[in-house]
Amino acid sequence: MSTTELSLEPTPGSLPAERRRGVATGYAILGALALLSVWSAFATFVFEPYVLPPPWAVAARMWEFTTSGFVLAQFWASLWKTLLGWVLALVLGIPIGIAMGRFRYAKAFFHDLVYLAANVPLIVYAVLSLILFGISSAGPAAVVMLLVLPAVAMNVAAGVESVDRGLLAMSRSFQRPSQQVARNVIIPSVIPFLFAGGRVSFATSWKLEALTETFGGTIGVGFQLQKAFHTFSVVSLLAWMMFFVLFVILVERVILVRLEKRLFAWRSPAPGSGR
Repeated sequence: MSTTELSLEPTPGSLPAERRRGVATGYAILGALALLSVWSAFATFVFEPYVLPPPWAVAARMWEFTTSGFVLAQFWASLWKTLLGWVLALVLGIPIGIAMGRFRYAKAFFHDLVYLAANVPLIVYAVLSLILFGISSAGPAAVVMLLVLPAVAMNVAAGVESVDRGLLAMSRSFQRPSQQVARNVIIPSVIPFLFAGGRVSFATSWKLEALTETFGGTIGVGFQLQKAFHTFSVVSLLAWMMFFVLFVILVERVILVRLEKRLFAWRSPAPGSGR
Protein backbone atom coordinates (compact mmCIF):
# COMPACT_ATOMS: atom_id res chain seq x y z
CA MET A 1 0.00 0.00 0.00
CA SER A 2 1.42 3.36 -1.02
CA THR A 3 1.88 6.41 1.17
CA THR A 4 -0.86 8.21 -0.79
CA GLU A 5 -3.34 5.43 -0.05
CA LEU A 6 -2.46 5.51 3.64
CA SER A 7 -3.06 9.25 3.83
CA LEU A 8 -6.56 8.81 2.42
CA GLU A 9 -7.68 6.55 5.27
CA PRO A 10 -9.99 8.39 7.71
CA THR A 11 -8.72 9.07 11.19
CA PRO A 12 -10.87 9.78 14.29
CA GLY A 13 -9.91 13.44 14.13
CA SER A 14 -11.01 13.72 10.49
CA LEU A 15 -14.54 12.39 11.11
CA PRO A 16 -17.36 14.94 11.25
CA ALA A 17 -18.17 16.19 14.74
CA GLU A 18 -21.70 14.75 14.69
CA ARG A 19 -20.41 11.33 13.67
CA ARG A 20 -17.77 11.37 16.41
CA ARG A 21 -20.41 12.19 18.97
CA GLY A 22 -22.62 9.40 17.63
CA VAL A 23 -19.79 6.86 17.83
CA ALA A 24 -18.91 7.96 21.37
CA THR A 25 -22.56 7.68 22.43
CA GLY A 26 -22.79 4.22 20.92
CA TYR A 27 -19.75 3.00 22.83
CA ALA A 28 -21.12 4.52 26.04
CA ILE A 29 -24.41 2.63 25.56
CA LEU A 30 -22.51 -0.60 24.87
CA GLY A 31 -20.51 -0.13 28.07
CA ALA A 32 -23.69 0.40 30.11
CA LEU A 33 -25.33 -2.68 28.55
CA ALA A 34 -22.24 -4.76 29.31
CA LEU A 35 -22.34 -3.67 32.96
CA LEU A 36 -26.06 -4.48 33.24
CA SER A 37 -25.48 -7.88 31.62
CA VAL A 38 -22.76 -8.81 34.10
CA TRP A 39 -24.89 -7.53 36.99
CA SER A 40 -27.89 -9.56 35.80
CA ALA A 41 -25.78 -12.70 35.40
CA PHE A 42 -24.38 -12.46 38.93
CA ALA A 43 -27.82 -11.66 40.40
CA THR A 44 -29.41 -14.62 38.59
CA PHE A 45 -26.80 -17.38 38.80
CA VAL A 46 -24.43 -16.51 41.65
CA PHE A 47 -26.22 -14.63 44.45
CA GLU A 48 -29.62 -14.80 46.06
CA PRO A 49 -32.00 -11.92 45.17
CA TYR A 50 -31.91 -10.51 48.71
CA VAL A 51 -28.09 -10.36 48.54
CA LEU A 52 -27.76 -8.89 45.03
CA PRO A 53 -31.07 -7.78 43.52
CA PRO A 54 -31.28 -7.77 39.70
CA PRO A 55 -31.26 -4.46 37.80
CA TRP A 56 -35.01 -4.55 37.12
CA ALA A 57 -35.76 -4.80 40.86
CA VAL A 58 -33.54 -1.78 41.55
CA ALA A 59 -35.19 0.13 38.70
CA ALA A 60 -38.63 -0.63 40.17
CA ARG A 61 -37.56 0.70 43.58
CA MET A 62 -36.11 3.83 41.95
CA TRP A 63 -39.40 4.42 40.15
CA GLU A 64 -41.26 3.97 43.44
CA PHE A 65 -39.10 6.57 45.17
CA THR A 66 -39.34 8.96 42.20
CA THR A 67 -43.13 8.89 41.86
CA SER A 68 -43.55 9.57 45.57
CA GLY A 69 -41.51 12.80 45.36
CA PHE A 70 -39.21 11.41 48.03
CA VAL A 71 -36.03 11.63 45.94
CA LEU A 72 -36.11 15.38 45.29
CA ALA A 73 -36.47 16.23 48.97
CA GLN A 74 -33.52 14.03 49.95
CA PHE A 75 -31.28 15.31 47.15
CA TRP A 76 -32.03 18.94 47.89
CA ALA A 77 -31.20 18.35 51.57
CA SER A 78 -27.77 17.09 50.51
CA LEU A 79 -27.20 19.49 47.61
CA TRP A 80 -27.60 22.77 49.47
CA LYS A 81 -25.05 21.69 52.09
CA THR A 82 -22.61 20.73 49.34
CA LEU A 83 -23.11 24.08 47.58
CA LEU A 84 -22.62 25.96 50.86
CA GLY A 85 -19.28 24.19 51.37
CA TRP A 86 -18.29 25.05 47.79
CA VAL A 87 -19.04 28.73 48.25
CA LEU A 88 -16.96 28.82 51.44
CA ALA A 89 -14.10 27.01 49.67
CA LEU A 90 -14.13 29.52 46.80
CA VAL A 91 -14.29 32.53 49.13
CA LEU A 92 -11.27 31.31 51.10
CA GLY A 93 -9.38 29.32 48.47
CA ILE A 94 -9.16 31.89 45.67
CA PRO A 95 -7.42 34.61 47.75
CA ILE A 96 -5.06 32.01 49.25
CA GLY A 97 -4.24 30.68 45.78
CA ILE A 98 -3.60 34.17 44.39
CA ALA A 99 -1.29 34.92 47.31
CA MET A 100 0.55 31.60 46.85
CA GLY A 101 1.03 32.22 43.14
CA ARG A 102 2.03 35.85 43.50
CA PHE A 103 4.22 35.97 46.62
CA ARG A 104 7.01 33.55 47.48
CA TYR A 105 6.61 33.92 51.23
CA ALA A 106 2.85 33.35 51.05
CA LYS A 107 3.50 30.13 49.15
CA ALA A 108 5.99 29.02 51.80
CA PHE A 109 3.44 29.82 54.53
CA PHE A 110 0.38 28.15 52.99
CA HIS A 111 1.82 25.28 50.92
CA ASP A 112 2.29 22.69 53.67
CA LEU A 113 -1.02 23.58 55.33
CA VAL A 114 -2.92 23.24 52.05
CA TYR A 115 -1.10 20.04 51.12
CA LEU A 116 -1.88 18.56 54.53
CA ALA A 117 -5.58 19.39 54.19
CA ALA A 118 -5.64 17.81 50.73
CA ASN A 119 -4.28 14.48 51.99
CA VAL A 120 -6.41 13.92 55.09
CA PRO A 121 -8.49 10.71 54.65
CA LEU A 122 -12.15 11.44 53.95
CA ILE A 123 -13.27 9.26 56.84
CA VAL A 124 -11.35 11.51 59.24
CA TYR A 125 -13.23 14.58 58.00
CA ALA A 126 -16.54 12.75 58.40
CA VAL A 127 -15.81 11.66 61.98
CA LEU A 128 -14.45 15.07 62.99
CA SER A 129 -17.55 16.81 61.65
CA LEU A 130 -19.73 14.61 63.85
CA ILE A 131 -17.56 15.31 66.90
CA LEU A 132 -17.31 19.07 66.34
CA PHE A 133 -20.77 19.90 64.98
CA GLY A 134 -22.94 16.98 66.06
CA ILE A 135 -26.01 16.13 64.02
CA SER A 136 -26.42 19.37 62.10
CA SER A 137 -26.08 20.87 58.63
CA ALA A 138 -22.85 22.67 59.55
CA GLY A 139 -20.80 19.47 59.61
CA PRO A 140 -21.30 18.37 55.97
CA ALA A 141 -20.80 21.93 54.71
CA ALA A 142 -17.60 22.30 56.72
CA VAL A 143 -16.06 19.06 55.49
CA VAL A 144 -16.90 19.90 51.86
CA MET A 145 -15.19 23.25 52.35
CA LEU A 146 -12.10 21.55 53.81
CA LEU A 147 -11.99 19.13 50.89
CA VAL A 148 -12.49 21.64 48.06
CA LEU A 149 -10.38 24.50 49.46
CA PRO A 150 -6.98 22.82 48.84
CA ALA A 151 -7.92 21.99 45.23
CA VAL A 152 -9.07 25.56 44.63
CA ALA A 153 -6.02 27.14 46.28
CA MET A 154 -3.43 24.95 44.55
CA ASN A 155 -5.01 25.27 41.11
CA VAL A 156 -5.41 29.05 41.39
CA ALA A 157 -1.77 29.30 42.50
CA ALA A 158 -0.71 27.23 39.48
CA GLY A 159 -2.79 29.46 37.23
CA VAL A 160 -1.21 32.63 38.59
CA GLU A 161 2.27 31.15 38.17
CA SER A 162 1.47 30.22 34.56
CA VAL A 163 0.67 33.79 33.51
CA ASP A 164 2.82 34.82 30.54
CA ARG A 165 5.49 37.12 31.98
CA GLY A 166 6.07 38.59 28.55
CA LEU A 167 2.45 39.75 28.36
CA LEU A 168 2.74 41.27 31.82
CA ALA A 169 5.92 43.11 30.84
CA MET A 170 4.27 44.33 27.64
CA SER A 171 1.25 45.54 29.61
CA ARG A 172 3.52 47.52 31.91
CA SER A 173 5.40 48.95 28.95
CA PHE A 174 2.18 50.20 27.39
CA GLN A 175 0.93 51.36 30.82
CA ARG A 176 -2.23 49.30 30.71
CA PRO A 177 -4.56 49.72 33.74
CA SER A 178 -4.40 46.99 36.37
CA GLN A 179 -8.07 46.11 35.86
CA GLN A 180 -7.50 45.58 32.14
CA VAL A 181 -4.41 43.43 32.76
CA ALA A 182 -6.32 41.31 35.25
CA ARG A 183 -9.30 40.88 32.91
CA ASN A 184 -7.35 40.14 29.73
CA VAL A 185 -4.18 38.41 30.96
CA ILE A 186 -4.42 37.05 34.49
CA ILE A 187 -8.02 35.81 34.69
CA PRO A 188 -7.88 33.86 31.36
CA SER A 189 -4.79 32.08 32.69
CA VAL A 190 -6.33 31.25 36.06
CA ILE A 191 -9.83 30.15 35.02
CA PRO A 192 -8.78 26.89 33.28
CA PHE A 193 -6.87 25.79 36.39
CA LEU A 194 -9.72 26.80 38.69
CA PHE A 195 -12.29 25.03 36.55
CA ALA A 196 -10.18 21.86 36.39
CA GLY A 197 -9.76 21.77 40.17
CA GLY A 198 -13.45 22.38 40.78
CA ARG A 199 -14.52 19.78 38.23
CA VAL A 200 -12.28 17.08 39.68
CA SER A 201 -13.29 17.75 43.29
CA PHE A 202 -17.04 17.93 42.60
CA ALA A 203 -17.73 14.19 42.65
CA THR A 204 -15.43 13.69 45.65
CA SER A 205 -17.08 16.48 47.65
CA TRP A 206 -20.53 15.06 46.88
CA LYS A 207 -19.39 11.63 48.12
CA LEU A 208 -17.87 13.14 51.25
CA GLU A 209 -21.08 15.01 52.02
CA ALA A 210 -23.04 11.75 51.75
CA LEU A 211 -20.47 9.96 53.92
CA THR A 212 -20.83 12.65 56.57
CA GLU A 213 -24.61 12.24 56.56
CA THR A 214 -24.26 8.51 57.17
CA PHE A 215 -22.49 9.29 60.44
CA GLY A 216 -24.61 12.16 61.67
CA GLY A 217 -27.57 13.06 59.52
CA THR A 218 -31.33 12.97 59.80
CA ILE A 219 -32.13 13.67 56.15
CA GLY A 220 -30.35 13.46 52.82
CA VAL A 221 -28.90 10.83 50.50
CA GLY A 222 -26.29 9.68 52.99
CA PHE A 223 -28.91 9.19 55.68
CA GLN A 224 -31.02 7.12 53.29
CA LEU A 225 -28.00 4.94 52.51
CA GLN A 226 -27.44 4.43 56.22
CA LYS A 227 -31.10 3.54 56.79
CA ALA A 228 -31.04 1.02 53.93
CA PHE A 229 -27.91 -0.56 55.40
CA HIS A 230 -29.39 -0.90 58.89
CA THR A 231 -32.58 -2.47 57.55
CA PHE A 232 -30.52 -4.71 55.20
CA SER A 233 -32.52 -3.48 52.23
CA VAL A 234 -29.97 -4.05 49.50
CA VAL A 235 -32.45 -3.06 46.80
CA SER A 236 -32.99 0.35 48.45
CA LEU A 237 -29.23 0.74 48.97
CA LEU A 238 -28.56 0.11 45.28
CA ALA A 239 -31.45 2.36 44.26
CA TRP A 240 -29.99 5.30 46.19
CA MET A 241 -26.54 4.46 44.85
CA MET A 242 -27.87 4.63 41.28
CA PHE A 243 -29.59 7.96 42.02
CA PHE A 244 -26.28 9.20 43.38
CA VAL A 245 -24.30 8.12 40.31
CA LEU A 246 -26.90 9.40 37.84
CA PHE A 247 -26.93 12.79 39.55
CA VAL A 248 -23.15 13.15 39.28
CA ILE A 249 -23.24 12.11 35.60
CA LEU A 250 -26.11 14.52 34.91
CA VAL A 251 -24.25 17.45 36.47
CA GLU A 252 -21.08 16.50 34.59
CA ARG A 253 -22.65 16.06 31.16
CA VAL A 254 -25.41 18.69 31.24
CA ILE A 255 -23.91 21.50 33.33
CA LEU A 256 -20.12 21.22 33.60
CA VAL A 257 -19.40 20.19 30.00
CA ARG A 258 -21.59 22.97 28.60
CA LEU A 259 -20.14 25.50 31.01
CA GLU A 260 -16.63 24.48 29.99
CA LYS A 261 -17.45 24.92 26.30
CA ARG A 262 -18.92 28.35 26.95
CA LEU A 263 -16.05 29.55 29.13
CA PHE A 264 -13.33 28.29 26.80
CA ALA A 265 -15.00 28.94 23.44
CA TRP A 266 -12.21 31.42 22.68
CA ARG A 267 -9.73 28.51 22.58
CA SER A 268 -11.68 26.63 19.86
CA PRO A 269 -9.81 26.37 16.53
CA ALA A 270 -11.01 28.68 13.80
CA PRO A 271 -13.30 27.22 11.12
CA GLY A 272 -11.35 25.75 8.22
CA SER A 273 -8.19 25.32 10.28
CA GLY A 274 -8.44 21.56 9.86
CA ARG A 275 -8.12 20.90 13.62
